[in-house]
Amino acid sequence: MTRSYDMCLAAAFAACIILSNPVQAQVSQPSIEDGSKVTLEMTISVPNDHLMIPPHTSEYTHGAKELIPGLEQALAGMHAGEKKRVELDADHAFGQYDASKKKTVPRTQLPHNITAGEIFTTPEGRPFTVVSLADDSAVIDFNHPLAGKQLVLDVRVLTVKPKA
Repeated sequence: MTRSYDMCLAAAFAACIILSNPVQAQVSQPSIEDGSKVTLEMTISVPNDHLMIPPHTSEYTHGAKELIPGLEQALAGMHAGEKKRVELDADHAFGQYDASKKKTVPRTQLPHNITAGEIFTTPEGRPFTVVSLADDSAVIDFNHPLAGKQLVLDVRVLTVKPKA
């Protein structure tokens, strides 16, 4: 009877080890932390404008300020394969819209074939949107196109490589 009890105990112990391996494998996956190289797939929606930016893949280094702060904060601790919906107000995304960043410039400062709605950069690398064009002037906007907007990001973590 003792032998049969020992065999049942051994079988139960083995079952616990076998059943716990998937959990241990998931726990041993690296989580997103400062210095991690992360590959994401994400879809961005701007609900108030009924705009959706289709899914795209992006890679970044966590903690290097390569993402908008609210998104980077929401991703901390996640593992490869996990999904999350992140809703961000303007303050945690691209900031509030700043009307003082909208300027009127002489048309001669811009390429002659430019059209309203295009995004260009200054010689110093600063991006701007062409808002409107007149014969002798143009209105340009240095705000990010998503400034002042609420964003919804559907994110899937594809890979997480720990800091080397």
